[in-house]
Amino acid sequence: MAEKVFINSDNTATFICPQCRMPKIVSVAKYARRDTPVKLKVTCSCGHKYPVFLDKRKKFRKQVDLEGFYKYVKGPPEKPEAAYTGRLTVLDLSLNGLRVRLHDRPRFAVGDALTVEFTLNDKNRSLIQKNVVVRNVGNLSAGFEYMTQPSFDSVLGFYLFQ
Repeated sequence: MAEKVFINSDNTATFICPQCRMPKIVSVAKYARRDTPVKLKVTCSCGHKYPVFLDKRKKFRKQVDLEGFYKYVKGPPEKPEAAYTGRLTVLDLSLNGLRVRLHDRPRFAVGDALTVEFTLNDKNRSLIQKNVVVRNVGNLSAGFEYMTQPSFDSVLGFYLFQ
């Protein structure tokens, strides 16, 4: 199975041979602008060949299956027209945002602000509450970006990298 390798801000990627663990830093600038996933075959100095996928995301994403809910207030906060809540399942998380599956058709659109709440499946059952902006909406799926990008959310950061 192909390993996922992240493209760094300087358009390089670090490939680590699964056979000998030797790192190899390579310029991947010619692949950085592609809209489709890029699969490469890397040859290590030890002679081992292995497949990798280049990932252009800025932050690592962790695949999860966490239940939660969202709250959407339509209209200005000082005079809201209506408030909606709905259930969701968090499918993946990063330090920048999350991707979710919605249990019902959404009443919000791209650019709307929501509050999401879910519990991590860590030993403390940590409660995460975030204000988010909707970045994309599908039939029963959505992508949210956190409104404030903390320099480091210790609970979420620890969870993501364990």
